[in-house]
Amino acid sequence: MAEQLSLFFKETTSTIDNKEEKVKALDELFAQSARYQNSAEFLALLEFINRFPGLSPYNAFLVNMQDSAASIVLSPHRWKKYGRQVKRYARPFIILVPFGPVEFVYDISDTEPINGEEDNIPQELTNPYETKGYLDPSIFHTTCHNADKEGITCGDYKMQRASAGYVMTQTQDKFLININTEYEINEKYSTLVHELAHVYCGHLGRNKKSWWESRKNLSNESKEFEAESVSFLVCKRHGLTTTSHQYLSDYVSKNNTLPPVSLETILTVSNHIEKMGLKGFKVKGGAGVKI
Repeated sequence: MAEQLSLFFKETTSTIDNKEEKVKALDELFAQSARYQNSAEFLALLEFINRFPGLSPYNAFLVNMQDSAASIVLSPHRWKKYGRQVKRYARPFIILVPFGPVEFVYDISDTEPINGEEDNIPQELTNPYETKGYLDPSIFHTTCHNADKEGITCGDYKMQRASAGYVMTQTQDKFLININTEYEINEKYSTLVHELAHVYCGHLGRNKKSWWESRKNLSNESKEFEAESVSFLVCKRHGLTTTSHQYLSDYVSKNNTLPPVSLETILTVSNHIEKMGLKGFKVKGGAGVKI
């Protein structure tokens, strides 16, 4: 595995002219690891990623590949802010950073209090699974606003209670997401994330503003599994409990192996949708791994 990671970092951080090779680098690494082909192990991977809200989903996966027992990872500078320092000879984890090659981060087990002082570690680091139970409505509305920049119109529509929402191709250049207006903000957001995942994972094809690839030929099983995985990652990292975890748990209980899915796509789309809820979101171009 160390050799695979070494090759992956070399490929990802170097200048690669073939975009298809760069896009598939993570999927190839994922496919070579028999550990993740079991559906229960895959669910455990998603749960691991959700323990690191300070890292992108992609970087949390890289930490998992290096040590699945890691609990809290930070840079030496950030550890000092919490009254801890990196132990001598500690082994770092390697993650990628925007506009740079790599960054070294360390697990809490490889740090110690500075001068014997007590820790000052906030709860959001020690208990990232805490369920907030509510979503700031501005995140939902900002996500809808930013979706429109990429040719995706979001609207409210009164439906039967059993229907959460749906996505469809509106015109050649537009996708339409309708969400049940009767739902509360948490349910609306989880529905929005699920339907956006279908679009960004390429399940409906492309439009003129697409940075994603068309993957319309996937089976319905694979499409739903990818969309539910994205929804689970994004919503859980906002502290929300949704039906996505139940869907994935039910799948694991009935199936030992995964359907054909792209981990690279799941992580890239999850990261993108997370950023859509932030002010200053910028529409991106081109496909590939985003950190």
